[in-house]
Amino acid sequence: MVSLLDIVPQKRTVQLSSGELEVRGLGLRQIAGLLLRFPTLRNLFIEGGGEGLTVETLLVVAPDAVGAIIAEAAGQPDAAEAIADGFAIDDVAECLIAVRDLTMPGGAAPFFARLRQLGGNAERGEVPDTTSPKWPNGSLPADTVHATS
Repeated sequence: MVSLLDIVPQKRTVQLSSGELEVRGLGLRQIAGLLLRFPTLRNLFIEGGGEGLTVETLLVVAPDAVGAIIAEAAGQPDAAEAIADGFAIDDVAECLIAVRDLTMPGGAAPFFARLRQLGGNAERGEVPDTTSPKWPNGSLPADTVHATS
């Protein structure tokens, strides 16, 4: 049996137009940090069970997140802006594909299906509600101004 401490992240060398870059799959801390930093990425991840989270969509709606994903995967988080501003689009796509394959080896669809299972909504294909509960009637301070529609 392998010890958890012996398991090292998988790495892949991506051939770029200007050289080579070694990337690894993202771990839970990196993914959580990215989701917290980039609301657009978080929305793509959550809405529709991750079906909108494609390389093509990321390139269009979340270029800053794309730079951060690649920089994290390369172990150079400070390079995120340079990647978003200066990488050739083909290089960005190659890096994202490699990171996706290393982070979710079984693919994105099975990963999101397992997340739905964890939330207990696998049969219906629903994502669990993550909104905060409503305040009970009469529990708000007296000077609270209520929002109007």
